[in-house]
Amino acid sequence: MPVRIAVSDPLPMFRSGVAEAMRGAGYDVESPDDVLSWTNEVGPHMVMLTLLSPADWTLLAALRESRSQVALIAVIEHGDVLTSVRALVSGAVGVMAREADPETVCSVVSAVAAGRSLLPAEVVRALTAPQYRPPPEHIPTDREIAWVRMLTQGCTVARLAQHAGYSERMMFRLLRALYERWGVANRTEAIVHARGNGWL
Repeated sequence: MPVRIAVSDPLPMFRSGVAEAMRGAGYDVESPDDVLSWTNEVGPHMVMLTLLSPADWTLLAALRESRSQVALIAVIEHGDVLTSVRALVSGAVGVMAREADPETVCSVVSAVAAGRSLLPAEVVRALTAPQYRPPPEHIPTDREIAWVRMLTQGCTVARLAQHAGYSERMMFRLLRALYERWGVANRTEAIVHARGNGWL
């Protein structure tokens, strides 16, 4: 069964350019408005997801959590290495620069379709370097790790606030500040981020 590919990017020209390149290589390419619903349809799926906003990261987390069979390729502006590493840790199986040429796009997609991953050398170095660590400001305190661990167990913010000794409003503020520091949008992304960094 042929692989169906969804391209999710805010720019119509980008979507049509990728679709044109991929159709020339024999792939069926679509640009659904609702990628999550699209992945419910029958058949092997691949999603090329451009990560520009917190909503894009939320979609990545949702696809990874609920659609484990979907192959995710993260499209990163300027091929930023740390963003690429974050995307891979968050569940993508491939990354490519948003500015990639058609040949590179086809190579990345073909590799993922074959069950492999084609990564830039600097991303591989960052992933495998023993000294690689998130920026210091992203490293949580033991207290913050305990909060996220409780969230993974389904704890509500109200219950977490009571346990931590804060008002519910203050707990929301503290969690929001933590999410902003990590560059995530919500509880789901925070959990994925924490697991990916080995904090849970």
